[in-house]
Amino acid sequence: MPAFLHGDTKIFYDIKGDGVPIIFIHPPAMGRKVFYYQKELSKHFHVIFPDLSGNGDTSGPEKEVSIRGYANEIKALMDHLQIEKAVVLGYSSGGIVAQEFALSYPERTLSVILSGGFPEVLSETFRYEHILGMYFVKHFPGFLRYVIATSHTNDKQVRNLILSHMKKANHTMWFQFYERSLHYSCTDRLGGLDMPLLLIYGSRDFVNQHIRSYSRYVNFQSAIIKGVSHQVPTKKWQLFNQVITGFVQQQCN
Repeated sequence: MPAFLHGDTKIFYDIKGDGVPIIFIHPPAMGRKVFYYQKELSKHFHVIFPDLSGNGDTSGPEKEVSIRGYANEIKALMDHLQIEKAVVLGYSSGGIVAQEFALSYPERTLSVILSGGFPEVLSETFRYEHILGMYFVKHFPGFLRYVIATSHTNDKQVRNLILSHMKKANHTMWFQFYERSLHYSCTDRLGGLDMPLLLIYGSRDFVNQHIRSYSRYVNFQSAIIKGVSHQVPTKKWQLFNQVITGFVQQQCN
């Protein structure tokens, strides 16, 4: 398992395949194991799965979480791997890190893919979900881990892999990742996303209402995956991977 030092933090990542680099950015506490099924994409692309600081195997002192700080970790990873440009793919709150990276470092961004993405928390339901997550991180983290892991897959092996990886998360930084996601907004900067953008949502996911925000400011392609809520990368991974493959290959032609 490769790693590199970013300041006083040792960032671990998985890497596989050749071709166009795609960097996968996880939601709070889930770490890189949530992209278990996206390793299949290494047949076509150079796929890279980091654990952000405070998550998974990445180690170092506890520190204040910031979305810009996480975007800088992605840049440091690219510098370490000597990757000039990459596709950045963010899942759920990992999507705000992907957006912040693309807006801060457009010259390093080939395209952006967001699964269950949002430029800011706009609905009361979504706001309440963040607040509830923060409450459970503080008071019942084990229960929250179990709920998240079981909601992502019925495959016992993959569920246990995600669950054991989540146990490594720093609780304070997990809480802060939720909190920063709740208060983050890049809506007024969306016009700066002038690279190709793909939005992927589950048809049953209330987060998909955020697609209207993007339509006001930026051009994008979209894919609505039927029969699933938020957990598209794990529950509809074959179709998810197909959509990603088609989009990235389209940019190369």
